[in-house]
Amino acid sequence: MDDSGSLRLDKVRSPTISPDAVIVYHDLTHETLLPSPVPFHKENVEIIPPPDLRSYDSPFNWSQSRKTFITWLSCTVTVVTAYTAGAYSPPAQQMSEYWHVSTVAIFVGITTFTTGFAIAPMVLAPFSELNGRRPVFIATGILFVLCQLCCAITRSYGGMLAARFFTGVGGSTFSTMVGGVISDIYHHEDRNMPMCLFTGAAMMGTGLGPMVSGFVAQHLEWRWVFYLQAIDGSLVILAVIMFFQETRGSVLLSRKARVLNDWYEAREKAGLIGFSVPSDTTGIMQIQRIRWRVRADEERDSLAKMIAISCYRPFRKCTLIN
Repeated sequence: MDDSGSLRLDKVRSPTISPDAVIVYHDLTHETLLPSPVPFHKENVEIIPPPDLRSYDSPFNWSQSRKTFITWLSCTVTVVTAYTAGAYSPPAQQMSEYWHVSTVAIFVGITTFTTGFAIAPMVLAPFSELNGRRPVFIATGILFVLCQLCCAITRSYGGMLAARFFTGVGGSTFSTMVGGVISDIYHHEDRNMPMCLFTGAAMMGTGLGPMVSGFVAQHLEWRWVFYLQAIDGSLVILAVIMFFQETRGSVLLSRKARVLNDWYEAREKAGLIGFSVPSDTTGIMQIQRIRWRVRADEERDSLAKMIAISCYRPFRKCTLIN
């Protein structure tokens, strides 16, 4: 037995290790070769099957068809959310007459939308770095659809302004974080075409907004401008909920480490202790009680600090430019 509580396999015939041995922590990466469990020949011991780790593979190693699908799905949502930015102004005259306010007052809804659109990513982007893209996309997507529905049914001018603000919050992630999704799944040299698709999707949505909304405003009540956005938004967000897979590599790696550590604990409770691990210095196989850790998790700043940096950095860059 060495100082870390490990047992050298070259010193024993029947390798065993004490349940009280020191747990040795190893750094886990997507390229780490997982050690083999020590074979046991005990009777009446429950065999704990290993977990399925395929869903935690590095997104860089995904098949090309899988990457293409995620890219097109992300760009489709970008079109829908970018469409919202320009779809508000065509029915402005109808809304002005409905609420008996000036068209200038109606256009404040554009200001509130862009305010939410600008502020939200400074908070949500760091959150997606820690917890993944998928939960952020789903939460903001649902918020986006609900607020579009609120725009359609609201009876007050103030309600429209508030709903437009949170619509901007919900739609902002799909125009600001899709670039991050592309960087998650494509290596640097392969990002040109996906980034072109993302840029084209944002421009296409921005152009479609006034055109389609203007046609709807000419033939239907102004509320249908928002009803249609709620309908197509709900369909696309439903597709995101069903088919979008987590792309943040560090988040997947942290989940993989958690699943493996839970499996190791379950094995030890069943009396199956130890894995064959090569020594870092001599390469000799040792039996260890091991757990995995992800270095990025330990070196990462707190969420509060990351949000503070995200909010501060744009203003600092503007100051340096001026």
